[in-house]
Amino acid sequence: MKNNQPNNDNQNNIFKIIRIGVGSLILALIGFLLIVYVGFPLFSKSISKARDWNLLEGYAGAVSLALLIGGLIFAFIEYTNSENAKRKEKLAEEREKAKLSYEIYNAIYEKLTDREQEAARRWILSNITIKGDDEDLEAWYEETHQKIMSGEVEKTTNLPEGQNAVKLTLNCFDYIGFIASHYWEAEDDALDWISAPVAKVWRRIGPYVLHIRTLRKTTDYYLSAEYIGNLCVEWRWDKGLGDEEYVETSL
Repeated sequence: MKNNQPNNDNQNNIFKIIRIGVGSLILALIGFLLIVYVGFPLFSKSISKARDWNLLEGYAGAVSLALLIGGLIFAFIEYTNSENAKRKEKLAEEREKAKLSYEIYNAIYEKLTDREQEAARRWILSNITIKGDDEDLEAWYEETHQKIMSGEVEKTTNLPEGQNAVKLTLNCFDYIGFIASHYWEAEDDALDWISAPVAKVWRRIGPYVLHIRTLRKTTDYYLSAEYIGNLCVEWRWDKGLGDEEYVETSL
């Protein structure tokens, strides 16, 4: 049954084309007869009070002009309708895009302002220093890793406070980075809003993540977190905004 389906479709298409062709010919013939045997006699009688076939050429010219004007009017109407449809479609797409952006903003806002997430970022800012350009990576990593793993183990997670803070933050950044790279156009207004909390944290844990990736000999360890982290850092640098100092007594 499935093998015969394409043949049946082809036959149906052929019959459809034939029906359309025959219908078009019939309509064209009817139109011709109406123009010549109904329209022309009325045209001729209105001018010479009788059917004068010498007026046929002038009548044909008048019909052609009317068809041309009608065609132009039809084309203009079609063009206007097409432009209006495109404009409505564009407005609908913009509204849908704005709605999606708003929903994404809300989701990211809820992630970033979650108390647990804020506490995790605060721990990172107060305990991990930014790696200096001339600082040895392995030495910095060992010192940072010791800070992360030496804290008190939390009962709810069975992880040291620092490890839990870093994991929470990376999972949050990974979520934001995945959204930004697949569903969200992170433009200037969005980066102006999101870059500060992300960039200052990524500057502290970015080298740590990249070194873990090297130690594990993997290439996909928190790639989305790296994407949004680097995007925010580069955006701030392009705007002339440097690293922020963390002040414990501030909000």
